[in-house]
Amino acid sequence: MIIPSCTYRIQFNPRFTFNHLAEIIDYLEELGVTAIYASPILQPARGSEHGYDGIDTSRLNPELGTFENLKALCEELKPRGIGWIQDIVPNHLAFNTTNVWLRDVLERGMNSSFSDYFDIDWEHPQIHHKLMAPFLETSLEETIDQGKLALFYEPDKGFYFSFYNQQYPLCFESYTQLLSLCFQEKKEEIKPGLDSLISQIKTGYDNWQQLKKNFLDQLSRSPFKGVQDGIIKLSKDRPALLQLFASQHYVLCAHTESHKYINYRRFFNVNGLICLCIEKEKVFDDYHRYIHELYEQGIIQGLRIDHIDGLRNPHEYIRRLRKLFGEDCYIIVEKILDVKEELPASMAIHGTSGYEFLSYINQVITDRKGSEKLLAIYNEYVPENRNYQDIVFNNKLANFDTYLHGEWDNMIRYLLSLNLVENEEIKIPPLKLALGVFMAAFPVYRVYIEQLPLDINDERLVVEAFVFAFKRYPELKCELTLLRSLFEPHPDEDRNSRRLLFIQRLMQFTGPLAAKGIEDTTFYQYNPLISHNEVGDQPCVLGIPVREFHEKMQDRQQRNSLSMNCTSTHDTKRGEDNRIRINIISEFAEEWSVLVAEWQKLNEPYRKQVNELRAPIVNDEYFLYQAIIGGFPEDLIVNEEFIQRTKKYFIKVLRESKFMSDHVKPNIPYEEACIAFIDHLFNSEHGFLPTLIPFVKKIIRYSNIYTMVQVIIKTTAPGIPDIYQGCELWDLSYVDPDNRRPVNFELRRELLGQLKQKEQEKIDYLLEWASNNYEIGTQKLLVTKKILSLRKQHNRLFIEGDYIPVYSEGSDRVVIAYFRRLWEQWLLVVLPLGLVANTGKELRIKIPDEAPQKWRNLFTREKVNSDSLDVRLLFNKFPVAVLEPY
Repeated sequence: MIIPSCTYRIQFNPRFTFNHLAEIIDYLEELGVTAIYASPILQPARGSEHGYDGIDTSRLNPELGTFENLKALCEELKPRGIGWIQDIVPNHLAFNTTNVWLRDVLERGMNSSFSDYFDIDWEHPQIHHKLMAPFLETSLEETIDQGKLALFYEPDKGFYFSFYNQQYPLCFESYTQLLSLCFQEKKEEIKPGLDSLISQIKTGYDNWQQLKKNFLDQLSRSPFKGVQDGIIKLSKDRPALLQLFASQHYVLCAHTESHKYINYRRFFNVNGLICLCIEKEKVFDDYHRYIHELYEQGIIQGLRIDHIDGLRNPHEYIRRLRKLFGEDCYIIVEKILDVKEELPASMAIHGTSGYEFLSYINQVITDRKGSEKLLAIYNEYVPENRNYQDIVFNNKLANFDTYLHGEWDNMIRYLLSLNLVENEEIKIPPLKLALGVFMAAFPVYRVYIEQLPLDINDERLVVEAFVFAFKRYPELKCELTLLRSLFEPHPDEDRNSRRLLFIQRLMQFTGPLAAKGIEDTTFYQYNPLISHNEVGDQPCVLGIPVREFHEKMQDRQQRNSLSMNCTSTHDTKRGEDNRIRINIISEFAEEWSVLVAEWQKLNEPYRKQVNELRAPIVNDEYFLYQAIIGGFPEDLIVNEEFIQRTKKYFIKVLRESKFMSDHVKPNIPYEEACIAFIDHLFNSEHGFLPTLIPFVKKIIRYSNIYTMVQVIIKTTAPGIPDIYQGCELWDLSYVDPDNRRPVNFELRRELLGQLKQKEQEKIDYLLEWASNNYEIGTQKLLVTKKILSLRKQHNRLFIEGDYIPVYSEGSDRVVIAYFRRLWEQWLLVVLPLGLVANTGKELRIKIPDEAPQKWRNLFTREKVNSDSLDVRLLFNKFPVAVLEPY
């Protein structure tokens, strides 16, 4: 197995294909990348911008290119030492009528070869033996009346209902109703063939496709005009048309119905993503067959598993995956680890995609004392948001009730179906509430339980959830006690097995509940310092001591040294440099307090009355000021593109917060008032920009240094550094889709060429060039290139080497320094912290006796010979330092 020294995330889409990647291979090689980390490449819904909405697991996405294109691409990568880590999505596929497996389910229902491939409750009391299809904008009847849903016929497809770009196939059992209308002349000739086809409806998929083709060929020989006339006649007969809909294997209904009931498991609350039963061997085998072929052919060398928390038994899944792909396949999982949990040591994986690292580095860069002041300021403006844990709990429970109510009901029905409730005095409504309370109180996304009794870590988390639940809802003591008993072993093996079935099912929903309640709601409501409203991080902790960071890195080296170190992904709430800027507000807390008060007074006339409130409300306004600072153009010039991006982003913020607006029922008057407010802020004749820009300029001055600090820690601390596409220069993006904008690789290639040229001329010219062009991120590019080249040469040092903290003499928050050591190989990293408060302070770092005493600065080439380093001198020519022995 080859462990990459650096991965580079590529977001494929119809405008960035295999051929586009081939055009930048030389650039990525020169940058120091040793593995492509690719977004999903199996066929998704047409036009997909991300690839997570798969429709066919047996072929590549044709919008990205052919197999020959991919093979040629990989043949270019291999000689350059660049591997391929592939993102796969075993949890779900698109609920789309072009989905190969799902279309067969829509056509044949429970008779389909794939009826048990999807996590469908065929016994649901409200949708018995059918699949719910909640995609209409209104009721079925109204949609028909509006002309948006109509019956069509194509010779090679047969009959289908068309709704926008979706074509819902008619089941062949319902063709009987159409024979006399559409095929009157050949009705008697066609009927035997139809009867024969229906009699074989349970046959295998391949045979069914052939039988169906034969029958459709027979239909196609009928006059087309007669078919069209029949369709027109049927369309005018409302009762007959509704009867035709009722005879299908699916139930088309308004999308809002899914908030009340649902009979398939979704990815979070996204109706358009239907989950798989990947725990079934045949589903596992069929899903992974083609991706494994790519692995066997040497096209890919590693896997990233998307949303492993959605799987029924992640441990079992990884065991099967490891057996299929072997020990030499580099495998990581998308797992959001809370500060109070650890990655299960027994899982045969190499680590995570790195969100926990993002949290660590985000926290150590934030000034704790300044953050305490920021929290006090925020509490004055928004006193109702003082208790973060209460906000999280309430939001999780509210999301359960509002958007996942069907899943909530399904969990209770499943519990009852397993005969796990023996106390006849227990009533269903309080039991349901108790279940929701426990799930909302669960302190992490989920645990991976395979047996009873629970292991010590899982038991601790379960107990913590029940303690919180009992405290919040003491009146549910009886119901919560019953639920608590389910997590305890029972002497009866059958009962034990049923308990385990329920627990594993339960855990498939605590993760989505946490994601919806925290990432997609609380992170837009609780706003003391929104740089910590981030995937993997938590805004109730604003800054950690350097010593704690060192401890986390030492632990990471021991436990997860092959996990990725990410700072931006397609899922992060803001770009890595956007986040850095907002963090720096913690070093200007007093000035921030004055500015916010000034801005509120200045901008009050532009807040509009919407019903009984002024828009934007204070909490949204406070969020907006931080967001603008994070995303403000580096050249300080406000252009129309930035204004429009900010508006689009802020609409999403308002809807995600679910306080004044939401995605289901947008509050258009409030949103329009907020957009008008943004227009006033960016009006050059208004007084906001003249007070904002000097502060942003000051923030940028320090953020340029902190960005390099972040890059260097990411690339030298334990873990595999991952660069999200384009982030070798500034990443000031907002949340998706803003962070999936096209990357200007020509600019990056040109800058890298200039960097190489300046380096060959003279080091002082290189540093001057990087400093003079900081507005486009050349300093960040410089340190990225330098460290990645170093990692390429000495990958074992960073993978296997010890992480040895170095503590400065004096204040804790002045410098962060550490050695990486593998036998006789050494590296010393010295980086500044507390830039605002510590400018000009004298500081020395003691070099231990066993370490080398002669060092060369990687960036300046200056030599240092001493057992005690003067930090001010280290940063004299360049504000960060990485030292190699010479």
